[in-house]
Amino acid sequence: MKNIAKIFLFILKITAILNATALLMSITACYINPSTYWIFQLFGLFFPVIFTVNIIAVIILVAIKSKVAYFNLAIFIISVFFAGRFFQFSGNKTDSENAVKVISYNVHDFKSIDNYYKTTYDEIADFLLAEDADIICLQEYVLNSNELNKYKILQKLYQKYKYTSDNYGGQKIFSKYPFEKKQKFNLAGACIVFADININGKTVRTYSCHLQSTRFNPDGTQQRLTSKNANYKKELKRVAVNLRDAFIKRSKQIELIAAEISKSKYPAIVCGDFNDTPMSYSYQKIKGKMKDTFIEAGSGMSNTYKKLFSFLRIDYIFIDKNISTLEYRVAKEIKYSDHYPVIVKFKINDEK
Repeated sequence: MKNIAKIFLFILKITAILNATALLMSITACYINPSTYWIFQLFGLFFPVIFTVNIIAVIILVAIKSKVAYFNLAIFIISVFFAGRFFQFSGNKTDSENAVKVISYNVHDFKSIDNYYKTTYDEIADFLLAEDADIICLQEYVLNSNELNKYKILQKLYQKYKYTSDNYGGQKIFSKYPFEKKQKFNLAGACIVFADININGKTVRTYSCHLQSTRFNPDGTQQRLTSKNANYKKELKRVAVNLRDAFIKRSKQIELIAAEISKSKYPAIVCGDFNDTPMSYSYQKIKGKMKDTFIEAGSGMSNTYKKLFSFLRIDYIFIDKNISTLEYRVAKEIKYSDHYPVIVKFKINDEK
């Protein structure tokens, strides 16, 4: 019996050490370019799970008075400084007469996630009109002139938002405020649009971005793994290659986007579907000196992607240091896409 207990404790300690090491690797993922070592990004993807397991491990190790607890506790203390990217406990809601409302939403080509042949033009346009935001940044916006004429509610959307960017690679910006300039460009395969928007005399450069998709189909993978002729090794290799290629592609895209943003003489708002979590190289690079609106005013876990894991936050609104977030929320009641809309209220501070 004593031998069984010793073996159990040994396995427990090894597991705890491995978990703490994985947590450290997930933190490191923010700072290592996937083009150099892409495997770190996998650990960053599962930070919330690894973080939670490490808390449990620390409690157990302290309870049994194991010295391994010091190692796990040290890594936990470091990781706490990053946990706020995933968890916020007190959302900030501040009313202001000068508040500007912005929505970022990947509309999934206006195709229903339950039935790809069913369109969601009416539902999404109705939602956007009801929200009455000042600025709307959309991704996967696929719409032709025939469809615009067909759906009266879409016509209402264009009537309400008189200032619009070009529809470039599925990126679109609507605004109640006038544009001083608008531009579109392709950076390593990432289609970007931006508009210099004059908001009550103050110009803000607003971007709508969509970074490289992983192109992972969980339903297809599950079907292949459960088939009679399932080839687990081949399927896992296929998924790993897709993840690796997407991590590397996004790292190249994000470096070009960050360089483009740094050229702006105006404060920036960056909206979009980045297809990467807050513990990724892409997040760290684009955030730079900007502020994550979720950290500023979010509450709870605030995942933005419906499929796969319920903890994935891959849609963001970043703001300039000279802009304050008044309110942040994810509209999880809106289920017309595989992404949830991200809604933020902000105000532009007077320059010091």
